[in-house]
Amino acid sequence: MTKTYGTLRVLNGIDLDIADGEYLTLVGPSGCGKSTTLRIIAGLETQTTGDVEIDGRVVNEVRPSRRDLAMVFQSYALYPHLTVRQNLVTPLQLRDMNFWQRIPLLGYLAPGRRAKMSKIEDDMRWAAETLKIEPLLHRKPGQLSGGQRQRVALGRAMVRNPAAFLMDEPLSNLDAALRVHMRAELSELHRALGATFVYVTHDQAEALTMSDRMAVMMDGDILQLGPPDEVYEDPRDIRVAEFIGSPKMNILPGHGDSAGRITALGVAVEEALAEPSEGPLSVGFRPEHLHIQPEDTGACFSGRLTYKENLGSDVFLHLAVEGIEVKAVIRAKPHEADFAEVGEDVWFSGEAGKARVFGADGKRVALTEPQLQRKTG
Repeated sequence: MTKTYGTLRVLNGIDLDIADGEYLTLVGPSGCGKSTTLRIIAGLETQTTGDVEIDGRVVNEVRPSRRDLAMVFQSYALYPHLTVRQNLVTPLQLRDMNFWQRIPLLGYLAPGRRAKMSKIEDDMRWAAETLKIEPLLHRKPGQLSGGQRQRVALGRAMVRNPAAFLMDEPLSNLDAALRVHMRAELSELHRALGATFVYVTHDQAEALTMSDRMAVMMDGDILQLGPPDEVYEDPRDIRVAEFIGSPKMNILPGHGDSAGRITALGVAVEEALAEPSEGPLSVGFRPEHLHIQPEDTGACFSGRLTYKENLGSDVFLHLAVEGIEVKAVIRAKPHEADFAEVGEDVWFSGEAGKARVFGADGKRVALTEPQLQRKTG
């Protein structure tokens, strides 16, 4: 599937299969095309080329209201003049009741209205109980907190019992603590409903904690698609490696030789190239895979400590390292970082088997099993 606006190409060719009941997250920086992809699935945008299929049926010409999808927006999109109860039942009344049954007062006399309203009331109560918003049914959106409005927006989607839920950054308007709480609630809701969730976010923490699979998008392409653990541990592109993870992966300039040996900043790395070739490389270590050393062991990196970020259970050490512009970050336990003071030089090394090596084109390079290499340079 592609999408262009005039000469601007937003999607370069997206191929994506989403399983029934799956929680799939589209994650990437602003402008990468993830929201456009979601809106095309919903029918709110039309793709330039390609097809959208739901349950094996091409729905390119099917109106959004007929695709049996429920959209949850960043802005919640609740009717401000209606109560929570009315916000929940209105979509069902529009879908299930005919014109005569919806007419105020006279509609009560229309045949079949009572049975439909009873079913709508049951569906509304089920959604309210599931989301624990029963005490809010008589309030209006302006009387609710951000988290409560988010639950109401989810409830309005749930009552329709759609084929899939499409969520466009639904937690971005919430404060940090409430976002963490709502992440857990959304995951529990997904398990309880067994429904398909397609979730768009720029927050990689949301993608890592909630998804069955995540698709990392940049510049209109899906760079990598897979389970969160796989994407985090085995990034196939240097852009994925740097985007997924907080703090991001440390990238050190390196070099490979014709014997397959790898060095980073002149220090030998314990991995070797599976297909030896000489040339520049980028060597990546996650912050938790760099370890402070009390002294220079002959196979260590060094940097000047510029900032200690104390998070209670962990301390992030920010180091100015000669040869790289961005500061390196080490994740350590408080007792491991006690001796390090801001302004001092710190020795550190990479954990064996944890280096991720990328070629000049930014793609992952295959390595052999770790084997001790002697220091060079």
